[in-house]
Amino acid sequence: MWRIDHRLYLGDYESGCSALAGAEFETEPDNVLAPFAGVVSLCPVPLDPDHEIEGPERNETEWLHIPILDGGNGEEEFESALTIALPFIRRRRQHGNVLVHCAAGMSRSVSVLAAFLCEHEGASVDEAYGLVADAKARAVAHLGLLPDLLISPAWEFQSALRRRYAPKPRPTLSDK
Repeated sequence: MWRIDHRLYLGDYESGCSALAGAEFETEPDNVLAPFAGVVSLCPVPLDPDHEIEGPERNETEWLHIPILDGGNGEEEFESALTIALPFIRRRRQHGNVLVHCAAGMSRSVSVLAAFLCEHEGASVDEAYGLVADAKARAVAHLGLLPDLLISPAWEFQSALRRRYAPKPRPTLSDK
């Protein structure tokens, strides 16, 4: 699990299971231990049909389960997921930490967090992906992994974000 921003975490499948099981993390600004206020699962949960997960163990945790394929159903599926996930993240972040996870924490969840950073922090798409990669690199630096191996967003997700958060053209004198 990797801290990306204030009360905002990126994770893989195991991180998602841990958060749903009630794992506690320090919540800013008071650094009080608390369960996650929100968990966004972008992969099937459970991955193993023999392992049951019916929902969060703690009442404080709200779970949004949007299983999407990693680029498999194209940009429309991803954009639909964003219309649900972004307001959820914004709302639950007011109450505590929010975890966004997929199976590996490299594509689906990275792209949703990049969208959040574009929308709420004013980052460009490239800046947002860079912020996520840098945060993840700092968190795993002790493992000796290279930052470019830490995220691998599907091209469909990148394309959707570039279209959705394209810079607006500046008005020229001829436009007035």
